[in-house]
Amino acid sequence: MNLRRRIRYCYVQLRRLPGDPRRIAAGMALGVFIGVTPTIPFHMISALAIAQLLRISRLAAVMGCWISNPITIPPFYYFSFKIGKWLLYPEHPLSLPETFDLRELLRLGWEVNLALQLGGVILAAPFGVAAYFITLKAVQRYRQRRTSGDNRALPLAQDTLPPSRLDAP
Repeated sequence: MNLRRRIRYCYVQLRRLPGDPRRIAAGMALGVFIGVTPTIPFHMISALAIAQLLRISRLAAVMGCWISNPITIPPFYYFSFKIGKWLLYPEHPLSLPETFDLRELLRLGWEVNLALQLGGVILAAPFGVAAYFITLKAVQRYRQRRTSGDNRALPLAQDTLPPSRLDAP
């Protein structure tokens, strides 16, 4: 199965999830938000736990975490770090110390991680909001089309017969 078909399949599965469309969209938004943040070993676990606590779609939350993949992780982490560094340390360069000092390396690691996490949360917020509204619209539109299609299964048209000779003037 090629990538385009796999993405299409996941999209169709998402639209067909049972439940309230707002809960499905909230699950997707949560998953995308967590997927963009730099917490890579804990994406799915934290998405499942938070979705369970908030009583939103756990499956949609896991599907939203799939935004984090080998293609998207480098730009997400790069921009997360740049945003966090710009906000936390605008004048302070984050560079390796000239001599090997464990205390300085730990301080640098803490600063880099803090910048990465803060930047990740800021970068993830618009992605999560966009995912909510896109998913909500997709699920609602799918369900509306499905219900209107069911109503058209047995059309009751009034003018399907040709006019009779008695109707002619």
